[in-house]
Amino acid sequence: MFFKLSLRNVKRSFKDYFIYFLTLTFAVCIFYSFNSVADQEAMQDLSASQSDIIRTLKQLLSFVSIFVSVILGFLIIFANNFLIKRRKKELGLYMTLGMGKYKISRLLVTETLVVGILSLAAGLAAGVFISQGLSLLTASMFDVDFTGYAFVFSNDAMLKTVLYFGIIYLLVMVFNSIVISRYKLIDLLTAARKNEQLKVRKTAVSVMLFILSLLILGIAYGVMLKYGLMESTALVWTCVGLGSFGTLLFFMSLSGFALNIIQQSKNIYFKDINIFVLRQINSKVNTTFLSMTIICLMLFFTIGVLSSGFSLKDAMNRDLEAATPYDASVGLFIEENSPIKDIRQAEQKLGLDLDSYGETYRFTRYQTDQSLKPLLLPYKDKSSEPLVDHFDQTYVTAIARSDYEAIAAMQGKKPVKTKDNEVLLLSSAGSTFKDTFKRFTRETKTIKLNGQTYSIAGNVIDFASSTDFKGLEFLTAVVPDQAAVSMKPLHSITNIQYDGGERAKNDYLYKLLNASMRGQLQKEQGFTLSGATKTMVHETYTGASAITVFIGIYLGIIFLISSAAVLALQQLSEASDNAERYTILKKIGVTKKGINQAIFRQIFIYFTMPLSLAVLHSIFGVQVVNKEIMVAGGGNVLLSSLLTGLIIITVYGGYFLATYSGYKRIVK
Repeated sequence: MFFKLSLRNVKRSFKDYFIYFLTLTFAVCIFYSFNSVADQEAMQDLSASQSDIIRTLKQLLSFVSIFVSVILGFLIIFANNFLIKRRKKELGLYMTLGMGKYKISRLLVTETLVVGILSLAAGLAAGVFISQGLSLLTASMFDVDFTGYAFVFSNDAMLKTVLYFGIIYLLVMVFNSIVISRYKLIDLLTAARKNEQLKVRKTAVSVMLFILSLLILGIAYGVMLKYGLMESTALVWTCVGLGSFGTLLFFMSLSGFALNIIQQSKNIYFKDINIFVLRQINSKVNTTFLSMTIICLMLFFTIGVLSSGFSLKDAMNRDLEAATPYDASVGLFIEENSPIKDIRQAEQKLGLDLDSYGETYRFTRYQTDQSLKPLLLPYKDKSSEPLVDHFDQTYVTAIARSDYEAIAAMQGKKPVKTKDNEVLLLSSAGSTFKDTFKRFTRETKTIKLNGQTYSIAGNVIDFASSTDFKGLEFLTAVVPDQAAVSMKPLHSITNIQYDGGERAKNDYLYKLLNASMRGQLQKEQGFTLSGATKTMVHETYTGASAITVFIGIYLGIIFLISSAAVLALQQLSEASDNAERYTILKKIGVTKKGINQAIFRQIFIYFTMPLSLAVLHSIFGVQVVNKEIMVAGGGNVLLSSLLTGLIIITVYGGYFLATYSGYKRIVK
């Protein structure tokens, strides 16, 4: 009987369940899609470094999915609470007819289970198809060859989705039982006549809070624009806290004086039934300022991540070709207490025949006594400032002139000729320090290295003497061979251009260098290797940027859906509570068209308020991120911002239209 009654109720009240069902379906679809990507066929043909990156992605997704499930759990409980409020009168009638609270709880549990199973099935079905396209997008982000792509269903993702949502539904069922047990019959039958308690603040207090919120937000904006994200982690979190608190004060104070300000404009306040609409919005904001704050911050995160994510990926992957002139470079850190002083010795001890890999050249990079910070500090600009300020322990390095000429020839470049008293300056971080280097060489004609003053030959040249991660060779001086002999050796390096069999060689060197970075070589052999393969550098940067974008998009879409769903449910809940008020409007002569216009304005303003402040936050936030993107090598957020706008309009606008349609039906 309960099952039949539950099915009938779900069928009869499907329009009431629509937002609930839509949100659950979206959530399941997104949850499955993102958790299934690493298992897709397109991600199977991976190199050793890509396998490690995908493994990292799966681990991060597992942690992020726990956080996402918590968010969705609160969202589902919130949506379920709306459904209970919507049906208080119906539940009261059940109780009047003799149905006990336990049986009513069983009825709601069964209904929730039915809707849950339907939304889970629909979400998984949609997720299976969407995940195929998402896997292709991810494969392109990771630069994976997906010519052998095949349709794949991820059992792990399905089981994880069913498990997480099963736990959430179990909590929802417990919540329903607790809520029903606390209701009294009189409360259920008279729910429609009860008004929400309104805590009215004095206008003067609200104005002061509003001004204070603007001051706090202004301070947070100003500090972040001045110092950026790289200055201090504590400073960044302080500004985040200030911004969040300022947002809370903004919405807390808004209802206290906004209505009074609008009342001053008689043409607006007394037009049509604006007086009713404005008071409806005023009362709702006054009691939901905390949720409005959370929604605003989630929308800010969504806009910021979606707007800057792809630009950050492009910036991180820019100039990789210039930073990787060789197929591989293997270097030895020369330590005073180590018996191994040359890369050849290290190769022999490891039984590594790099000469069999292809064309090779070995050289030494030397340490000078010239710190970069005092050298470049007078010429820094906005793009180079974050790095220059942290160059206290970074020094100019040097290579011998004969080594430079051989290295340049190996790259197919014509070496720049210099005189005996001149040095040529090289850098693989030219995109970041371009203007700084120009001012430096224009105003400084000499440089002092280890007590010897040299003339600077022309401008700083974009040149990488070895394959390594982008921008690590900040400034290298090409000095006469006799001067290099007296300098302290820093790195002994072998540059390699393969003559075939790249995949196997790359995988072997990746494992070797990775073991060295973990300290395994130091422990076993007493020395440490550095360097990278060209493939390793490309895949590391591509993978890191792709993971950042991927996780950001995952959280951004979840936050966007959650924000829109909460706003929709709040408005639909108000429609249920205020249905009688609209009946009174009809009785006093307000037309159907007038009521629909009032509903549209109310919902539009309510949806727009958190979005507007989130957009304002994003304008400043994207500027801060863009500043760091410029340091990373440039990037344009215009295209991704337009794409973000399209996503916001589609999802947020879709929920707005669904809310408008549901609101009209409820008050009809």
